[in-house]
Amino acid sequence: MPESIIYLPPGDPDDKEVISFRSLELLKARAVGEKNHTDRREVLLTLAKNSRENGDIFEFIKERAVEDSHYSVRKVALQELARFWHENPETLPFLRERATEDCNYEVRRAAVKELAENWKHLPEIPELLRYWAENAGDKFVRSTSLQELSRCWGKSCCSLNFMNFIIDRVVKEKDSFVRAIAVQNVAKYWSTEPAVLQLLIDKALNDEHYAVRSAALQELAEKWPSREDVLPFIKERAVKDDHYSVRGVAIQELANGWRNEPEILDFIKDRCIHDEDNMVRGTAVSLLASLWPEEPGIFELIMDTAVSDEHYSVRKNAMEELAKTWHEKPETLHLVRDRLLNDRDNFVRITAVQELAKIWHTDSGTLPLIKEIALKEKDEFVRDAAVRELIDGWQDESVKKFVNKFT
Repeated sequence: MPESIIYLPPGDPDDKEVISFRSLELLKARAVGEKNHTDRREVLLTLAKNSRENGDIFEFIKERAVEDSHYSVRKVALQELARFWHENPETLPFLRERATEDCNYEVRRAAVKELAENWKHLPEIPELLRYWAENAGDKFVRSTSLQELSRCWGKSCCSLNFMNFIIDRVVKEKDSFVRAIAVQNVAKYWSTEPAVLQLLIDKALNDEHYAVRSAALQELAEKWPSREDVLPFIKERAVKDDHYSVRGVAIQELANGWRNEPEILDFIKDRCIHDEDNMVRGTAVSLLASLWPEEPGIFELIMDTAVSDEHYSVRKNAMEELAKTWHEKPETLHLVRDRLLNDRDNFVRITAVQELAKIWHTDSGTLPLIKEIALKEKDEFVRDAAVRELIDGWQDESVKKFVNKFT
């Protein structure tokens, strides 16, 4: 029988304690000695589930929560301690310690979450989380404390007190990651408060970091889509924000939230052509192809973009969208072949090879063209891509013999 299976054979009831003891000792040895961390983790789960009345197992799992070399094992050990031994007086102080002392942020975050979930009835816990949210040296402890404060007490009788604290962190927190988390949570739990709307408009406009401005825009679009001033504001940020990531988020929110508004399609088309950043233009291409594929002029616009955009990544993205959405149109196949032969960037040409082999595998012109590229192409990366597609896509003997010339 495999060692991974715990087997307690039937027998005399008086033998159960001995069998249990032997099984536990074997499991403890495996929880320490297994080389694979997933095996050690599963053993700890088994020990916790089946030995919750055993004080020695409690101490053993505490030890593994500190000593195991892999963060996921330590994380599971903490979670099992909170799950099965939350009434043990040693568990709460132990989790408080690991929330700030463990070397891995996932373990520290898990400890904060377990404290909030299992001891939220204690007055000291929200105070502890408030202290950490403001003063902990680790941004992951600060952000998780903010999340748990919002989640556990956002709808309580003292909710406005917590809201004011989260607003304070939105304004005063120095780390952009934590500010973004604070923005998301104040919007999620207090969107009906007028002060929150004004705060998010201000952060979307004036925060120094693009990630916070992006988070604020996303929350405005999700929580206040029916306000008359939100749509014009997001359209403005889609053009005027100086960071491409914010402009990209803005056009995504416009397309997803207001796609039926008459002016949005023309606005996204304009960004596809005129935004100064290739990432934003590429995002616009994907939005047009996925949300408005049947609209007159969209296919032609993306065809033109696949040839004319100045940046290779936009041309590549446009060609991929054409192949995915309009592969049945003969013009698409013609364009992909043309880009393979004539695009000035090898990334675009490699993509063209891959799309031909994947989507037009059975077309009579595909195999001869890819063989020609493999044989005559001067760019080694495009040539290697063609050979790879021949190896992976065609199993007949004539192709294998052809490929052997290169291998």
